[in-house]
Amino acid sequence: MKVNGILLDSQSDRCANPGTKGTRDSRIHDPRSYKNAEAAMDINIEDLPDEIIIQILHFLRSEDLISVSCVSNRLSAIVSDRDVVRDLDLRRIYKCTTEDLKLFFLPRKRCHNIQHINLEHVYWIKVPNFVVKLKSLVSLKMKGIPLTFLQLKWILTSCSKIQDLSISWPDDMESENRQQWIGGFEEVADILNDLKSLQILIYSNPAPILELLTLCKGLRKLSINNHHARCYFSTPRDLNSHKYKLDFPHLEELVIDHADGAFPFSLIVSLIDSISQGYNSSAEWKTYWINTEIQMDTEHVRRLGSFVLSKCSTLFLALTPYFREMVQETGILHNLTALSVKGQTPVTTNLSNIISSCPKLKCLNVLFGLNVTVDTRKVSEKLPKLERLSICCQPEHGPPKIVNGIALLHNLTHLTVPVCALIEKLPDKEINVASSEVVYTGSFKKRRVGVTQCQSNAAVAAFNLVFDNCPLIVMLEIGFNTSTSCSPAKVLWECLENIKKLKRLTHLTLDGVPIANGNFLIGITRECTSLKFLRLRSLGPSGKCVYLSHLIQALACCKNLVNLRIQQNYLAPGTNICKALEECNSLQRVFISSERDTQALDLNALSTLIDKQTNLVFVFVVGASTSKEKCTTFTRKYKKSVRPALVVRVRNILYDVFDDKNSDNRTTPACHYNEMVTFRSWAFDYVA
Repeated sequence: MKVNGILLDSQSDRCANPGTKGTRDSRIHDPRSYKNAEAAMDINIEDLPDEIIIQILHFLRSEDLISVSCVSNRLSAIVSDRDVVRDLDLRRIYKCTTEDLKLFFLPRKRCHNIQHINLEHVYWIKVPNFVVKLKSLVSLKMKGIPLTFLQLKWILTSCSKIQDLSISWPDDMESENRQQWIGGFEEVADILNDLKSLQILIYSNPAPILELLTLCKGLRKLSINNHHARCYFSTPRDLNSHKYKLDFPHLEELVIDHADGAFPFSLIVSLIDSISQGYNSSAEWKTYWINTEIQMDTEHVRRLGSFVLSKCSTLFLALTPYFREMVQETGILHNLTALSVKGQTPVTTNLSNIISSCPKLKCLNVLFGLNVTVDTRKVSEKLPKLERLSICCQPEHGPPKIVNGIALLHNLTHLTVPVCALIEKLPDKEINVASSEVVYTGSFKKRRVGVTQCQSNAAVAAFNLVFDNCPLIVMLEIGFNTSTSCSPAKVLWECLENIKKLKRLTHLTLDGVPIANGNFLIGITRECTSLKFLRLRSLGPSGKCVYLSHLIQALACCKNLVNLRIQQNYLAPGTNICKALEECNSLQRVFISSERDTQALDLNALSTLIDKQTNLVFVFVVGASTSKEKCTTFTRKYKKSVRPALVVRVRNILYDVFDDKNSDNRTTPACHYNEMVTFRSWAFDYVA
């Protein structure tokens, strides 16, 4: 038979005539056959038909499409095909500059075929210069990119077909400058009226935003938040919210997320009132989230709140008497899938009744609160299919018994528990420790906190039930327990070795666990090959770092590690950490904080790491003994790096590490803080 133009004998012919000359065995060593085969297999991609090339380009990332478009005129024309560039996600184009994108968006046909583009938090690109060329744009997501009012109006005027818009509020419309822009949105009123979805990330008071919202009468989804804002703010005293009338007759999804409650509550009430009066039963109410503790003391407001509870799928619940009574009056919340609870009560409050009223709940997040308890066994009975569970409450009367209930949630994928969960023991086993087995160190008469009592501690820990019965966990967070009732000497941290049983684990956070060594980290990184995020904070007795050598060995196994965050005392000079991270080729973000060091950080080792790891986009290092002058010099070195997305910050702990206003460096992008801190940040990502 013929393969690539070469005549080959079949297997049956060679078996039947093993001694025949001229068989494949004799011809395979002919150099001419090698040459012909190599020539036949050397096929250029441009020799393929356009239809096949289009199918191949479907599998490429947007960054690769930009590179392919520069190969030849033919490939550039194929990249411009509607099926290739209709949807572009440019959030990970860390190596592309503004000039690269200008060249990519130069062909008119390509710009005309782009309908959806995602540029969220692409902070190193000057966006409006090429976005205004995308005349057919339907969805534009550019949250986290600095804008001015004129740039925003320019985009709305040029891209008149936009129906889905996500932006950061223009910086020049802050409270002190907003007067000059009053009435400025009237010129694009027709475009705003056609918007179906609007998401706004705000940094200032909401007064200018209200002028924009009064023109968006066709909205079906509205999201306003300052969750990633650079600073908190309060509603200005001169705000006259009564002159703004918000009317969204078609609204189906509403998210108002303000950590400080700056958005006027009177507007929220009027908005819900207008929705409840013209509510379409066929529409799907998805989300209502108010991150405040409002005193709902009027019957009208309580009625509106009950209406919202009966329709929403995601809810942030403040544990005030008004909200609790409102939940009880509403009854069964059939649509609720994600619930976050926060607050403090004068007496111990069990959330079992509230949880029992949510039969379809998939995500439960109990934030910090006094006198708040959760019976996890009842939770597992009522919600056996729960997927995400976060228990961060700090009860006054000893640690709760939570492990047995968690172990029954076999579909669990995200789990956050306090350190006191590691105190629980299996009920059918006892710890028998002979006096000779107790480890004493130095001149201490009593056993030091964190020192292993015996090898059986790992086996009797009740948390082993979670590792054995919840194999689907991808995010595990243990820590953040400040309760005095949680004695560090009783923490059975040895069971952390069994985290390696979670083969799907991608995110691991350990905070405040009094470990004696970090040998378990080596086993975790070897077995959990999908680990992408690792956060270690205040581990060891009194927060002292006792695991550095083991961590360095563990990092060598983290081939897929993307984010690393270490907050620990006495890490300097940190040379070995930087050398170990040179083996993590997927690394993108590094945050190292050492607050009590007596030595300066090894900036030369850090510089070598940054130069070798070309995928790094964010490096933030905080030390105690590194001088402010050296920190400033090192940061300026990477201010104008050839890598456009790279952000490097080296700071001394004595001055504010998050204050960029008075420095000559660009503002640290908030998106990196969000990526580096995952604790309790996943609760409402469930509906995204």
